[in-house]
Amino acid sequence: QGTRGRSWVAPPGTSLLASWLFRPAPAEPGLFALLAGVAVARALAHLGMSDASLKWPNDVEAGHKKVAGALAHATTDGEGGSLVLGIGVNVHQGLDDFPPELRATATSLALAAHSVDRLSLFVDITRELERVAKPAERQAALEEWRKRSTLLGREIEVTREGRPVVRGVAR
Repeated sequence: QGTRGRSWVAPPGTSLLASWLFRPAPAEPGLFALLAGVAVARALAHLGMSDASLKWPNDVEAGHKKVAGALAHATTDGEGGSLVLGIGVNVHQGLDDFPPELRATATSLALAAHSVDRLSLFVDITRELERVAKPAERQAALEEWRKRSTLLGREIEVTREGRPVVRGVAR
């Protein structure tokens, strides 16, 4: 599943599609969801792809095309709540594995010339998610998000119901 009810297209065996449950929910779950992109980018760096960039809020790009995304669902309760973090990484897809409408904006690790074992990637993402979940690591992860961001410093327009609400430079 993607944002706003969109589908994540992944023929069998081509992607890493996983969900992680954090209970109790990490402190500042919204920030943690943002830093999930950093965790994925770091995991990809361990496997040889050090140039991953981050598109707001938590899409991971290779060569300005989406290679991974994260989606978080949080709940609250008297026991600290929970956060389910779903992450999809396009690993082995060829160009023809993507629907025609996504071929200009999506890629896979294979198309970006990176051969990756999905289990190794899962282990590395898990390790990096645990790392960014630690309060002592948050500042470094946030700084890394800023360095990898494709949004900061660019002119942006925020819209609501198709109408511009705010225009400015992303800081």
